[in-house]
Amino acid sequence: MAGDCGFKCLKFMVVFFNLLFWLAGCALFALGIWLLSSKGEVAGDYSKLNGSINYKSAPILCVVIGAVTIIVAFLACCGAIKENQCMLGSYFAFVALIFALEITAIVLTYIYREDIEKNLRGDIGQTLNRYGDADYDSVTRAIDEIQQSFKCCGNDRYTDWFKTRWGKKRKESVPKSCCKDPSDKSCNMEVSKEDSKIYTQGCYSFVRKYLLNNLHVISGFGIWIAVIQIMGMIFGLCLCCHIRHGFDTYV
Repeated sequence: MAGDCGFKCLKFMVVFFNLLFWLAGCALFALGIWLLSSKGEVAGDYSKLNGSINYKSAPILCVVIGAVTIIVAFLACCGAIKENQCMLGSYFAFVALIFALEITAIVLTYIYREDIEKNLRGDIGQTLNRYGDADYDSVTRAIDEIQQSFKCCGNDRYTDWFKTRWGKKRKESVPKSCCKDPSDKSCNMEVSKEDSKIYTQGCYSFVRKYLLNNLHVISGFGIWIAVIQIMGMIFGLCLCCHIRHGFDTYV
């Protein structure tokens, strides 16, 4: 009876942890689809830029990892219920590989964090240069939203707008979204003479801080996922060993 209870408990734990793993995969897959759809307008338009960061790779990666996670978690649940060593062994190998890739990604992000920050500044500059282009309406709206939300203007400072294609057509002017009071019709014109009506600090520092804050949230989520993965692997391996040594005769 003790062996029977222990074996059933192992099966339950494998199914439980992989159900959580499956739900996480569904959430990741749904997030990736949303970012690639028309609803994720900002992500879609940023993906068209020729910057150093391929913005479309993030949602595609979410879709791929989410799909793989769903399949692997389903494989583990089926393997536990059917008491199939092959399924459980394949599950363990897949999760170990995913875990190794996650660790590699974290290490590479840490090593190249300075390059990523440097590239971010360059990509924001390129994004500003797309402002007002007919094919980048959503990017224009995104920049306006960022400048209004963060109360900033330009990349490092408001004069960055003078070097853009949009700014060269408008002498010493900045977008209306840089204005403290957008209802003022002349607030964004000839700002070199009078800059008290606009935000003068650039958006790079604000965007960088925002991304880092979100990275902490993502890291926390990633730690919980890693815990689920590790627990799932441990219980899956234990269940596989029990089956191999004949403990399934208790069921």
